[in-house]
Amino acid sequence: MKPLAADLDAVCRRMRGENRAALAVHEKPDSDALGAAAGMLDLLAQLGAEAHLYVSEDELLPLGDVLLPAERVRRGAPPAGAALYALDSGNPQRLALPGWGEVAVNIDHHHDNPRYGELAFVRGEASSTSELVCDIARALGLRPSPATAAALYAGISFDTGHFHHDSTSPSTFRTAAWLVELGVDVTSMYALLYERRSEASLRLWARAVAGARAVAGRRALLAAVTQADYAATGAGPEETEGVVDSLRGVDGVEVAALVKEQTGGARVRVSLRSETIDVSAIAALGGGGGHKLAAGFSSDDGPEEVIAWLSSELARRLSTASS
Repeated sequence: MKPLAADLDAVCRRMRGENRAALAVHEKPDSDALGAAAGMLDLLAQLGAEAHLYVSEDELLPLGDVLLPAERVRRGAPPAGAALYALDSGNPQRLALPGWGEVAVNIDHHHDNPRYGELAFVRGEASSTSELVCDIARALGLRPSPATAAALYAGISFDTGHFHHDSTSPSTFRTAAWLVELGVDVTSMYALLYERRSEASLRLWARAVAGARAVAGRRALLAAVTQADYAATGAGPEETEGVVDSLRGVDGVEVAALVKEQTGGARVRVSLRSETIDVSAIAALGGGGGHKLAAGFSSDDGPEEVIAWLSSELARRLSTASS
């Protein structure tokens, strides 16, 4: 395997020669995916390349109005001849992009990324893909704009749980400090990511937490949010962010799962969090993936069926982990 410095140099050389690029992120993109996209759009523009982020027609972009200029987003398949850059996606099948073709550049920090694409800059130990984009910026000798720096900071903050996950390294803090020097308002960014919440979302949280079920001797907590919950509270599926982390924070809980019923596509979406076992291995059984301590998958089964399966799987794995 080539050293990471060689991977970084190869991506920089490719970017310097680019004329037209299409960016893609994983389905249901989070702040890291969107922050990385904002960063790459800025860098490619500074290098003189025409670039846009391409997503499917119905893809939701939470905080997209803040992290990404609307004029840089296109819905639908990218044009022929544009080099495809895949960002923050462990495999190309997860790209939120219809009709994706050959991936030219794969930039990601998921540990199970198979290094697909013509070029791959993949660091499984990195805090976020946004941090990798900052590495690219510095290698190119470019400075993101203040707005782009804020988007990159948001991506790093989100994927590190505001700098407390075990992927947070000294280089992560140095990168965050560099972005603050470029103009990030850390107070407003924290409020945007962790404090801005509607009354409807609070009521949805309350229903999810109240219905949480303990399994494996209370070492795991599982909760579900159904269409009935959305109807009763007026909140949407995108307003469940953070619920699973709250469940994981309960004393004695090692693994938490949130099962969200959806409309369109797969029937449910599952988010997993842990501090002791590799939940990406569980997500992989459902066709998903992610990080060892934070992962997810989709299923065509109903919420009750998925919770029953997760209860059995978690009981087995937690029993094995303690033996």
